[in-house]
Amino acid sequence: MLSKPYIENYKINLSLAYPIMLGQVGHILTGIADSIMVGNISAEHLAAGALGHSIYIVFFILGLGIATGITPLVGIAYGEKNYRECGVYFKNGLLSVMVIGLIMMLLMIASVPLLDYIGQAPEVIKLAKSYYVISSLSLIPSMLFVSFKQFTEGITLTKPAMYASIVFNLVNVFLNYIFIYGNFGFPRMELDGAGWASLIARTGMGLSLVFYVFFNPDFKIYTDKLDWKKYSINHIKRILKLGLPISLQFLLEVGSFTFGALMMGWLGSNELAAHQIAISIAGFTYLAASGIGSAATIRLSNLLGERKIGELKVSGNASLVLVLIWMSIAAVLMILLRYHLPSLYVSELPVIELTASLFIVAAFFQIFDGVQVTALGALRGIKDVRVPTFISLLSYWIIALPVGYILAFTFELGAVGIWLGYLSGLFIAAILLFFRFRKLIKSLSNT
Repeated sequence: MLSKPYIENYKINLSLAYPIMLGQVGHILTGIADSIMVGNISAEHLAAGALGHSIYIVFFILGLGIATGITPLVGIAYGEKNYRECGVYFKNGLLSVMVIGLIMMLLMIASVPLLDYIGQAPEVIKLAKSYYVISSLSLIPSMLFVSFKQFTEGITLTKPAMYASIVFNLVNVFLNYIFIYGNFGFPRMELDGAGWASLIARTGMGLSLVFYVFFNPDFKIYTDKLDWKKYSINHIKRILKLGLPISLQFLLEVGSFTFGALMMGWLGSNELAAHQIAISIAGFTYLAASGIGSAATIRLSNLLGERKIGELKVSGNASLVLVLIWMSIAAVLMILLRYHLPSLYVSELPVIELTASLFIVAAFFQIFDGVQVTALGALRGIKDVRVPTFISLLSYWIIALPVGYILAFTFELGAVGIWLGYLSGLFIAAILLFFRFRKLIKSLSNT
């Protein structure tokens, strides 16, 4: 693990991963800023914003999964030095994702009347409706951004999306200050102001990458000879063949944690508060693991295109070593700071003590989470998405949630029981995905 090939792959993987991590941190911090600014108006406004955003995220993830299917296909073509094919996948991927984005936007708008029937407080629904519609409009620029992002990452350029994310997330926070509270002569729009700020920022993010790609001479080898009036059904099928299972895998993961939060609510408000605090801290450590997983997709797809089969195993293992080191450090810090961290959020001693107990489970939970998300990224890089999606179904919905429910309610372990359920599911996912990766690398080596 300290030999020259591994050290070289550590450097390459980190150089690809850190811009992705920083871009994701920008999104998380903007979400926190949104919550603080909207929460300063009232708890009802905060609840309405959370409701609208949680539904938006479901639609966004569907499109993001399709767009993620672009990266390994572009990456393989890039490794083959078939730059025109990179452009063809980009063009057809952009069309696919934008059409899906348009359909999802229309579905969101059409679903507004259904908000009255989801069992939420009437005052929350009233506030949420207009914000929900504004959020639906931002699906189009969001899909534009992720399409260009996945293309540029496929050709190993991870910094452009990072710069766009950081700059326009800062713009988002500034526009929140103007629109939510009515500063600098603008009318006070409250929650709707947060929606308009996000729409403008997401539009800026998308357009910045459009200009970067189409007005940059370095991209002419990818875009110069593209006929934008003609599209390839075969290329679109290949993108959807990868993208649809990835979308499903994303939904299975997000849905399981959403249902876990619902179970926490059945236990009580202290349990739900402790869960939210622990998840928010674990989310930051997960960002690094997710970045390493995305870098693994890029790196392995490039190597597959170059037919450097021997390096696939080294690069994949190097990614796993990096994530194990990071998550182990984070686990130690989480245990040592298990009482201090929750005190930054709340002052109630019962919530702090419960969160501290969850952090002990989370310390082990996130090591397996890091391995599974990195293995998922490596498998996507070699175009393996169907079996990993079934593994996610098994791990989250057949193991994690049922085990968590039984431990929490039958054995009366409460919130800790639900997290032990996640720990068991992520352990199974990490083991199965790791051995799936080893099996496929071995079969590729024998071809």
